[in-house]
Amino acid sequence: MSLFPVVVFDLDGTLLRGTTVSLLLAQWLGREGEITELERAFHAHEISNSVVADTSAGWLAGKSVTEAWRVLEDGSWIDGMAETFQALAGAQVNLLLGTITWSFAAEMLRERYGFAATSGTEMRVVDGVLSGTVSRYFDEHDKLRFVEDWCAQHGYSMSQVAAIGDSRSDVPLFHRAGMSIALNATPDAQAAATHVLDTENLRDVLALLQSAREVV
Repeated sequence: MSLFPVVVFDLDGTLLRGTTVSLLLAQWLGREGEITELERAFHAHEISNSVVADTSAGWLAGKSVTEAWRVLEDGSWIDGMAETFQALAGAQVNLLLGTITWSFAAEMLRERYGFAATSGTEMRVVDGVLSGTVSRYFDEHDKLRFVEDWCAQHGYSMSQVAAIGDSRSDVPLFHRAGMSIALNATPDAQAAATHVLDTENLRDVLALLQSAREVV
């Protein structure tokens, strides 16, 4: 068994490069300027993620989950995702997707790559159509609780978790995880992480995870 039997990946800025789920959807809906300002304010700690969710949720009312997934599929995803997830799964690692963005976006990746669990801000969906109403808010502290709860339910400690992320939403989890990799990250995430990595191929995290095992 790997030293880190649980590996948690962030979504926005980590797997999805140079953009975010909310920005891709806002561009599709002609709301790019509005979401850009909201995301700037969030990363500057001026507003919470609930403000971003409340403001942007209504833009999606009446759109189907299938339509949204098609938009997201065309995003700029980091290279090496499938190979990285396959290698970790082959080593009996549990893969979690810990994100604060829309949970329907995380569900798209769960279906494609087989994550054991995913998180995110939830929107009510009726017959496959997005309602535009937030049904559960989710922030950086909820992300940490999501991982803690999953580990408690499955018999793992937080010292057995490796977390990979890039920004504000990852910092609380980085402080609790046994290993944390700030991937193409902001200064606050880098300061909180045990490792810093800049790369455009996700497979490079495998070498870091392997080196950590060898040190132990």
